Amino acid sequence: MRILFLRPDNEDTELNEKLMLLQKNGIEVLNIPIFKIKCIPYSLPNYDYEALAFTSRNSVICFKEHFLIKNRKIYAIGEETSELLMRMYNTNPITPEKFTSVELARRILEDKVNSVLSIRSKKASEDMKNLLNGKIKYDEIYVYDSEIIGDNINKVSKILAKCEVDAIAFTSSLMARLIGPYISRKCKIIVYSIGPITTETLKRVNNEVKIIESKTHSIKGIIETILVEMKRNG
Repeated sequence: MRILFLRPDNEDTELNEKLMLLQKNGIEVLNIPIFKIKCIPYSLPNYDYEALAFTSRNSVICFKEHFLIKNRKIYAIGEETSELLMRMYNTNPITPEKFTSVELARRILEDKVNSVLSIRSKKASEDMKNLLNGKIKYDEIYVYDSEIIGDNINKVSKILAKCEVDAIAFTSSLMARLIGPYISRKCKIIVYSIGPITTETLKRVNNEVKIIESKTHSIKGIIETILVEMKRNG
């Protein structure tokens, strides 16, 4: 089995270690970055927030005001984001059961938090704003952006056009939006999605493919899903 695993360019060694699980099980992995993550300048609002919300590992990495982590409620989307916060700041983040921005916003409302600063990507969705504005004091800062690697997009499109892989794994909705349209039904490529937002994007840009969504919305979860499906299908 040959799988195309899409990722950002600057993922650390943890991802490579996780991908080794696939290789140890006889799966050939094409690991192609299609965008770079860049930390960008930002300004903090002049407000003493009750809580901070981190929506990805990159938001943790690019946030520089470490002193603000102390004595505040910390929210996180996903196991990997939560684990990084615990490792860097010895804090115990509150994580919604489903790893989406919508579920995070709902959890914040359930906890009756009065004010939240969310640390996000410049390309973040409007979901949290739409749910929280007008109900609590809610602000966002954008600490990183995604720079598309055009040459690799072309490379991936050619691989898919020639049916050179058996499966493809999408680990973000941006990847789904960029690459999803290139998947052809004729190739019968198995499509794996990290979670519901990515799945929704895939369905929107390509309604011809069957999607297998990871039950646990993390890199570890999607790798486990791939291994389970491989064993199930022999």
